[in-house]
Amino acid sequence: MCMKLDISGVHVEITKDVYDFVNKKIDKVNKYLRNIIGCRVIIKFEKNRYETEINIQAKGSIINAKEDATDLFASIEGAIKKAINQSKKYKEKKSSHKIQLSKNYLSSSQVENLQGESREEVTLKRVRKEVAKPLEIDEAIMQLRSSGEDFLFFLNSKTNQINVICKDKEGSFTLIEPY
Repeated sequence: MCMKLDISGVHVEITKDVYDFVNKKIDKVNKYLRNIIGCRVIIKFEKNRYETEINIQAKGSIINAKEDATDLFASIEGAIKKAINQSKKYKEKKSSHKIQLSKNYLSSSQVENLQGESREEVTLKRVRKEVAKPLEIDEAIMQLRSSGEDFLFFLNSKTNQINVICKDKEGSFTLIEPY
């Protein structure tokens, strides 16, 4: 169920039957979207037609659906079907991205097993996105020293490729560059 369900009507009276119908149908979206923050349903009656507009806010996504029909309940049903289809697409896109990440993880763990090293299952705690700044190697070393981090990735201004510079426990630096 939605955290907050707001149903309003323009030239339409929102009866208990209409409210219950919308509430029951909108619950189907919960199969596809988690952490729904709020749902807003606007039902309008103009020129002998009902227009239902649904806006669903969930963590990470916003779903908007609109449907016109001569029957009130058909209009609501159509808009909810559109919202469900959008939610399905969002969930499939999100899960296919997770599958791709897990394939990459399996590949790296298979490589590690080939090397004979055993390792406990690792979960990704967070993803940090940064812009690769164009730097020379000596500038990258100075920036790494001042940051207190163990590594720094940067755009090597001489080769125009992404490089990584790492600092080990003894304080020496290792440059990793693609070949």
